[in-house]
Amino acid sequence: MHHFTAHILHFHCQVQTPIVLNEHQGSAVRGALFHALRRQFCFNKEAHSCGECPLSATCPICFLMATRDQAGWRGVEVPRPYVVSVGDDAASATDSSSSVNYEPGQPFDFSLTLFAQALNLFPYVILAVRHLEEGGLGLRVNNGRRGTFRVQSIEAHNPLTGERQAVLGADGQPVAGLAAGNQIKVPDVPVTHEQVLQVASKLLHQEPLTIEFLTPTSLTDQKHALRQPAFRPLFQRLLERLSALARTFTDSPLELEFRALVDQAEAVGTLSDETRWVELESYSTRKGGRTPTSGFVGRATFQAADWAPFAPWLVWGQFTHVGKNTVKGNGQYRIEG
Repeated sequence: MHHFTAHILHFHCQVQTPIVLNEHQGSAVRGALFHALRRQFCFNKEAHSCGECPLSATCPICFLMATRDQAGWRGVEVPRPYVVSVGDDAASATDSSSSVNYEPGQPFDFSLTLFAQALNLFPYVILAVRHLEEGGLGLRVNNGRRGTFRVQSIEAHNPLTGERQAVLGADGQPVAGLAAGNQIKVPDVPVTHEQVLQVASKLLHQEPLTIEFLTPTSLTDQKHALRQPAFRPLFQRLLERLSALARTFTDSPLELEFRALVDQAEAVGTLSDETRWVELESYSTRKGGRTPTSGFVGRATFQAADWAPFAPWLVWGQFTHVGKNTVKGNGQYRIEG
C-alpha cells in the first residue's frame, strides 16, 4: 500500500433551482456523474455499455467509472477507483419511500474520493461536474427539468493530517461556478500509507474498538448476506477490496498473509451491536431497473487481544469504504476513539 493514495475532494455548492433526490443521494450523484462523463467523452455511444465497448481497455472513462481487468484473479470486474458521498447521506437512510429536497439558496455538498492513479483523470471529473451545473441533477420536477446548482468552491482535505487545499476558490471564497473560467488546482494533500500507519499505531492499545457504520453497509459471507456486522467477514471483505484496488491502480500489489490475517480476525468478538437494517433501492441504468442498496447502519463494538494485525487496514477502510455499492457511498464507516 506504500504507493496507494486517497485524494478526498469536497464540492461545496449552492442550489439554484429545486433539487429532489431519491433517498440514496450518493447513488444519484454517482449516476449523474457517470452519464455526464459518458455524454462528453465517450467516442462509442453506440455501445450498450462500457463492458461491451472494444475501446474499454484504453478509454479513460471506462477506467474510472466502469473498470475492468481482463487479467483480474477474481474476474474481469474490479472495484472502481473512487467513492461518492453526499452531505450526511446516513441521515436520509430511513426507507425506500423517502426523498430529499433542496431549495434554491440552500447548500448542497458532495464528496468524491479518487484512489491512486485515478487522480490522473481529475480534469475529466471537473469538466463532468461543470456539465452537471448546466444540465442539472435529480428528478425532473422543474417543468420537466432537473434541479441545478453552482459549485462555489472545491477543497481537498486530508483528515489524517488536517491539511486542506483550495482547489477552486481561494481561501474558501465562493466563485461563480465552474463555467466562469476560474483557475483549478490539482489536489496535492493525499492520504498516504505512512500517515495511515501513524494513526493506526494509536489504535493498538485501544480496547475495545467501536466502529460506526455511517451509510448502509452490505456484506456477504460464504455467499450469504449478513444483516448484522461480524468482524471476520467485515475484515475479510475489506482486505479483498484493498488488495484489488492496490493491484489494479498502483504498481505495487498488496503483499499480505491473507489467510493468516483472516484466521486471526475470527477470534475478534462482538461486545455490542447497535446497528439496524435499512431497506433502500437505487436505479441502475446498466441493469435497466432498481437494485437493492440496503445495509446496516449504526455502531458496533469489537474486542481483540491485539489490534496490530488489523489497525492499518481498518484505518484505510474509512476512505475506501467496504462491502457492496461503495461507489454510491455505501459501506462508509468511522472508527470512534
